[in-house]
Amino acid sequence: LLRFSRILRRTCGKVICPCIWVFSLALRLVACYMYWCGSALSFGAVSKMANSVCLSKLKILHEFSARLKSPGGADVMLRHLKYNGMIGYGAGSQVRHSSFRSSPQFGHIDDHPPVEIAKNPPEWKFVERLLGPATVPAPKAQAHYPSGWRPQQIDAAQRDYFIARTRNHMIPVYLESKFRGSKKVTVVRKIEGDIWKLEEELRGVIEKAAGRKIISRINEMSGQIEFTGAYVNIIKEYLMDKGY
Repeated sequence: LLRFSRILRRTCGKVICPCIWVFSLALRLVACYMYWCGSALSFGAVSKMANSVCLSKLKILHEFSARLKSPGGADVMLRHLKYNGMIGYGAGSQVRHSSFRSSPQFGHIDDHPPVEIAKNPPEWKFVERLLGPATVPAPKAQAHYPSGWRPQQIDAAQRDYFIARTRNHMIPVYLESKFRGSKKVTVVRKIEGDIWKLEEELRGVIEKAAGRKIISRINEMSGQIEFTGAYVNIIKEYLMDKGY
């Protein structure tokens, strides 16, 4: 390999950079071959050898700084290669630890000072204000809401069918896209009671608004109704007017 590097150096003349990388590539290929053959010489040792040779050869770049019309060009290039891990003993290798505690930067646990646990109930109320609530709070009762949202009526559960609100107090009507967006399906969920009567009412409202027949599917086991098309706003407005 050394003879091969000298031949390349004589052939290329002052173009040293290609020779350096070719020499490094040759050493790495040898390392891979020895690794697969089960040699005692590890891949990491040969990789470090190649990186050290490259680092020493790159010092020749200082001779070309004047030719490049930038006196500090070689230093800038050398620092850039070192910073990006392209040369040096750490080039081409990376060590990842399972956690920060197992890394060498952490050291031993006895070297770190113990953590003091402070309890101050009078000041804890200020911390609780920064913590998010565990559940969505119930909205305050008002006659009208700026967003147009309306709460569910109390007598809605006494009817033939019932549609429960979500955890965010919203009507469970969703729009799904299928076949890469070429098909839109409106889904009504959380249905209890006579689901067939609800499907008949919703289909009549949608067909009246759309002016054509639509396709629907009822899943009585999961309490869902699907309508082919985008009719989320129509269904939500109808259910909200009925108190659901």
